[in-house]
Amino acid sequence: MKICAAQSVREAECALFASGAMSSLELMNRVVDRLESACRALPCWCGFVPSRVVVYAGTGNNAGDAIGLAARWGCPVTLRCVGRLSADAAAQCSGREVYDKPMPQEGLLILDGLLGSGAVGALRPEYAAMVRELNALRAASPRSLTLAIDIPTGLSPDSGACSGDFVRADVTAAIGCVKPGMLVDGAEDAVGRLLCIPLPEVGELPVADPACVADAVELPRLLPRRAYSCFKNRAGRVAIVAGSVGMAGAAQMCAEAALAAGAGLVVLYCLPPVYPVLAARVAAEVMVRPVGSYGDIDEPDAQVLVIGPGLGEIQPVAAESLRALACGFRGTVVLDADGLNTAAAYGWSPQPGWVLTPHPGEMRRLDPRPVVPRREVVARYLAQHDCTLLLKGARSLVANRERALYNATGGPFMANGGQGDVLAGVIGALAAQGCGAFQAAAAAAYACGLAAERAWALAGYPPAVRATQVIGQLPAVLA
Repeated sequence: MKICAAQSVREAECALFASGAMSSLELMNRVVDRLESACRALPCWCGFVPSRVVVYAGTGNNAGDAIGLAARWGCPVTLRCVGRLSADAAAQCSGREVYDKPMPQEGLLILDGLLGSGAVGALRPEYAAMVRELNALRAASPRSLTLAIDIPTGLSPDSGACSGDFVRADVTAAIGCVKPGMLVDGAEDAVGRLLCIPLPEVGELPVADPACVADAVELPRLLPRRAYSCFKNRAGRVAIVAGSVGMAGAAQMCAEAALAAGAGLVVLYCLPPVYPVLAARVAAEVMVRPVGSYGDIDEPDAQVLVIGPGLGEIQPVAAESLRALACGFRGTVVLDADGLNTAAAYGWSPQPGWVLTPHPGEMRRLDPRPVVPRREVVARYLAQHDCTLLLKGARSLVANRERALYNATGGPFMANGGQGDVLAGVIGALAAQGCGAFQAAAAAAYACGLAAERAWALAGYPPAVRATQVIGQLPAVLA
C-alpha cells in the first residue's frame, strides 16, 4: 500500500462526494465491508469471537466506520461518545447503542473511532480522558484486542508525534493509504499491526514517500507457482553453512524453515564437532554434511547460500574461507547472525545478489556511525553497498537501492531467539524457487509474521511464540 499524506486522502474524498458519484454514507458502508473482511482474515484473529464490542466514537465519520463494524460481530455493543455523532455515524447505530461505562472483561473487541487522520494538534481534555479510559480497559481485559480506525487517536498522521495521551492499538486499519506518521520510529507502540484497507473509489493518490507497506494483495504474487512436472532439483536447492557446539538449534531451525517454505533440497554444512548433534536432530529430509574446513565446501548446484545461523565466533582463516565462498557463489547469498558479525568484523563488501538480515545490534556492527532513524540507517548503508538489506524490528524494513518496503505482519510475541534463523531459511527457500533477492526478503518477512500471528492465536495469545511454532504454520500461510 502507498504512503500518502492525510490531506491528500481528504481532498480526494471531497472531490468524490462533490462529483455526485457517491455519497459519504455509501463510501462508509463500503469501507465497513472491507474492514470486516480484512479483520476476519487476519491470522492473529482466527477464531476470535468477542464477548462484547466497545466503540469509542468522536464526531467524525471514522466513528461511523467503527460503529458499522461493531454491528457485524453479532454480540453486545457498548458505545462511548465524545459529543454528537455525525449524521452518517448515527445512521450506523441501528438501535444497538448502549452508553454505559464499559467494565473490564475477557475477550473484548475495542474500536478506536475517536479521531481520524484529519485531526491536528493536542487532544482536547474530553478526548484525552476517553483515550485514557480506552487504554485502561484494554490493559484490564484479558484476551482482548484493540483496533484503531485509520490512525490511533493522539498520533500525528504526518509526523508521528504523540502529544500526551494516545491510543495503544493492537491493530490499526489504514484506510486508503498508510500515513507517514504511522511509520516513524517509535510509532509502533501506538499503531500495532498495520492492516491495509484499499479505497479505490478515490482514485490514485500522490505519494508522500516512495517506499510502500507490504499488503496481502501484492506479496502473494511474488510467490512462485510450480509446473505440474516440477521435481526436487527444479524446486530449488539451498546450501546452509550454520551451527556450532551449543548453537545447533539455530542451524536446525534455518534448515527446517527452508523445507517448510518449499525448497526442493536443503544441504546443511557444519564442522565435525557439531556434526553428530545436527545429524541426530534435524529433519530427515535435510542432508547434513560435515566438512574439515569451510574452504572445503563446493556447491555448484545450489541457487542459494545461507551463511550464519549459530556459527559462533569465526577465526581469521575460517572467515577468509567463508568470504571466498560467498564472493564466488553465483546465486543468492543470505547473511544472517554470525555471518553478519563476521562480515562486519572482517570488512566484507556485500554484492548485488546478497541479502543481509541484521537486527539493530548487528546493524550497528555493520555501520558503527551515529544512530539515526532506521530509514536513514538503511539508506546510508545502501549508498555504500549495493545489496538487499532487511533491517529487522517491530516494523521490519526491506530495501535495496531502487525500492523500500515496510513489513506489516508479526508482533511482540516474536521477541525471542530463533525467529531470525527461521527468516533466513525462508528467504533462502523462496530465492531458490525463483524469487529475486528483494522479493524473497519481502515475501519471507511477511510470511514469517503471518505464521507467527497464526501460531499466537492458536496458542491462546501467550506472551511469546517459539520459532519452531512459526515453522509449523509456514505451510498454511504460504498456501
